[in-house]
Amino acid sequence: MARWSKQKAESEIKLPPLTTDRASAGPDWHSINKVEPSEAKAQWTVSWDTARHADTFNTSCHKNEEEAIASARRFLRLGFVVYSIKDPSGVKKMDEPAINERLGPAPPPKTSPRF
Repeated sequence: MARWSKQKAESEIKLPPLTTDRASAGPDWHSINKVEPSEAKAQWTVSWDTARHADTFNTSCHKNEEEAIASARRFLRLGFVVYSIKDPSGVKKMDEPAINERLGPAPPPKTSPRF
């Protein structure tokens, strides 16, 4: 263990103050990170799943109808099942047959079989 002489202890070299010795220059980061719970905003929901199941499904929430339709189209392209699109009030705007008809991939062109 190092021993300091009185002469070294009384030297005129001053160290900068510790950060805890003075008030913070900015706001407290603890209070900045506290997130106030915002009011729940009504959102469009898309009910979907990776495979057809009787009573379970996933939901994705979107800000407007265009985003919900784009999401449903993306799920269909991935081969997933899209059950419904609901508006913010919970009314079903499109059911599964309407979604498949409007957003589903176009059927492949009919060609004569090659033999």
